[in-house]
Amino acid sequence: MLVSAVAFAGNKDRQGEAGASELLINPWARSSGWDGINTACVRGIESINVNPAGMAFTAKTELVFSHVEWLSGTGIQFNTFGFSQSLGKKGGVLGANVMSIDFGDIPITTTSLPEGGIGTFSPTYLNFAVAYAKAFSNSIYCGVLVRGVSESISDASAFGMGIDAGIQYVTGPKVDPTRAKFGIALRNVGTRMAYGGDGLSFRGQSPEGDYTMTIEQRSQGFELPSLLNIGGSYDFK
Repeated sequence: MLVSAVAFAGNKDRQGEAGASELLINPWARSSGWDGINTACVRGIESINVNPAGMAFTAKTELVFSHVEWLSGTGIQFNTFGFSQSLGKKGGVLGANVMSIDFGDIPITTTSLPEGGIGTFSPTYLNFAVAYAKAFSNSIYCGVLVRGVSESISDASAFGMGIDAGIQYVTGPKVDPTRAKFGIALRNVGTRMAYGGDGLSFRGQSPEGDYTMTIEQRSQGFELPSLLNIGGSYDFK
């Protein structure tokens, strides 16, 4: 009764080679412990990092700020701000989210000075999103967002854009029509990113060899960490 087969799916450029992995981290304290399995039941502004359809359940106004110490002892900190506003029963919900990562001060090292001692630098990782969600019926809720991703140091940077989309379906018996929930979310589908800037250039000899010139090296591009989440939940009351 068992059948074995070989299947291929997805983009080979995303198989272990995707970047911007901070997009896979949920910075919200209340929902981060679920690790994404709450795709079907997440609610409010926190759903913007899990399934944007859950934002459609915002009743009026929601304002959230989160500060997280990531991998305690490393000095990495997440600061996140989120805002959502209901536009009425037929207008849907509009939301925005900004997440910034602070890596602290990192010693500058070079091939000639591997131990540092010449100063420090601090990378800047920032992503921001604008989202819209709407309830199309008592059972169907949809949401979509556009996110910008920025990663930089003083002399090199990369920027990309991504789109998330999600659906939540709520059902159940007549006595409790919201007991069972199903959700599906497609996240981080967007542009290819690549680093550029003065940090990738150096002074070298011209092809003729009679004068020096600035030579820029091209950085290998990388894809956003796209993923598909499908989940369900059932309330035992």
